[in-house]
Amino acid sequence: MPSRNSPVQGNQRQGAGLRSAGTLGMLLVIWAASALACGIGVGGTDREATVAAISTALVSTATAGVESSATARIAPQFTKAVATNENVLNEAATQAAGQSTQLAARAATATAIAPILAELPAYGVDPSHGEVGWIHPPVTLDIEGFEQFAYANQFLATVATDFVVAADITWNTRFGTSGCGVVLRSDGNEDALNQYLVIATRGANGHVIFMLMQAGEVIEYDDLYARGLDPKFTSANDTTNRLAVVGRGTTFSIYTNGTLLGHVEDDHYDRGFVALVALNQSGTTTCQFANTWLWRMTQ
Repeated sequence: MPSRNSPVQGNQRQGAGLRSAGTLGMLLVIWAASALACGIGVGGTDREATVAAISTALVSTATAGVESSATARIAPQFTKAVATNENVLNEAATQAAGQSTQLAARAATATAIAPILAELPAYGVDPSHGEVGWIHPPVTLDIEGFEQFAYANQFLATVATDFVVAADITWNTRFGTSGCGVVLRSDGNEDALNQYLVIATRGANGHVIFMLMQAGEVIEYDDLYARGLDPKFTSANDTTNRLAVVGRGTTFSIYTNGTLLGHVEDDHYDRGFVALVALNQSGTTTCQFANTWLWRMTQ
């Protein structure tokens, strides 16, 4: 099980030392960025400090992106279509059934769906109990600047409750404290986002961070050491890893390259939008998403 940390409380819950998002956090960010950029190897206590720095950097970036002009980077169609209150979210959920039918007729042919059905059992999901929410065309997110982020989702009417989302992610980041991943169960309120984030990062040979965001602030996060569990995980620039997340009720199961990294328990959000995201701590970040799809479970 991953350890759950709170950048707000600044105390220790399960194992990993916690860091605030203040001055200490920024010092750790600077240290981690320098060490990772120079390719310094770490182990033991030093590796734990690096992990804390990576997490702090991602938390800081995710929060700052909402508080700053980074929200303008969200695609115009996203800012117009996302729900900003529960009533709109309910309306979007009603529309989702109709969109699913249209998607099946338009793009999700038997040929396109077959690989999805074949992959689902690897995540413990029964292909007979669900439907394709969407199949996303390949997309590249290019961002630069300090603590910036960008989203992509061409199927904004689809709301997911229990789901599987998977994508091949090819990355190129200047620092290991930047990353690529997915947004889960988002309410789409760009002024005060409520959502989950799952971000894969190159830092310390590969980590995946699960973040809980409330009103635009990351309040808790869980760190999973991908490279330590997944022998296929590669952290080098211009390489590809497959990220998959299964959300069932309050349990989120996170996979890379078919390997289960761990489970996270959280009961804050039970439904919302799913999107692709890139977080840039500094410099430049390119995230390419391919073979990306959303499956909505019915049981």
